[in-house]
Amino acid sequence: MGETPCRFKSCSRHYLGRLAQLVRAPRLHRGGRGFDPYIVHMKFFSTSEKQTFNFAKNFSKKLTDGAVIGLVGNLGAGKTIFTKGLAAGLGIKKNITSPTFVLMKIYKVSEQNKIKNLVHIDAYRIKSACDLTAIGADEYFNRTDTITVIEWASKIKKILPKKTKFVKISINKASRIINY
Repeated sequence: MGETPCRFKSCSRHYLGRLAQLVRAPRLHRGGRGFDPYIVHMKFFSTSEKQTFNFAKNFSKKLTDGAVIGLVGNLGAGKTIFTKGLAAGLGIKKNITSPTFVLMKIYKVSEQNKIKNLVHIDAYRIKSACDLTAIGADEYFNRTDTITVIEWASKIKKILPKKTKFVKISINKASRIINY
């Protein structure tokens, strides 16, 4: 006999099931292609750099210790703006710039209790994942006192931890679509 639906719209059992049916985004996690009805992906539409920055600032509040965030998107999509918002959300006051030529920058987090570092990696210029391993970038993955954010993460998927959270930023005519 079938289950009777709950009268309350806020019932998480029915709400999440319905949401999973409505949001059927491509898998953004490691090696995934196709659709998975059990993974709920969210979208945010941003029409300005300020909105992207503020979204990332709020997103940073939900991160756990040792989080690795992989940013995926074309040139000019807003990956560095997103990283600036993450840094602001973590209380970093320094000017955040893309480490395109130095590959990795480490910022000290002052206002957080457990999080001590934000590691910002840019994989745009690397030829293989071994280049990042050579400079010790992988030593920061999953450290409980560190949040690691990687621009162009799709280039180094094979060395990323399985629990990497991928954020894909796409450019539309009038906005940017942030899938997370």
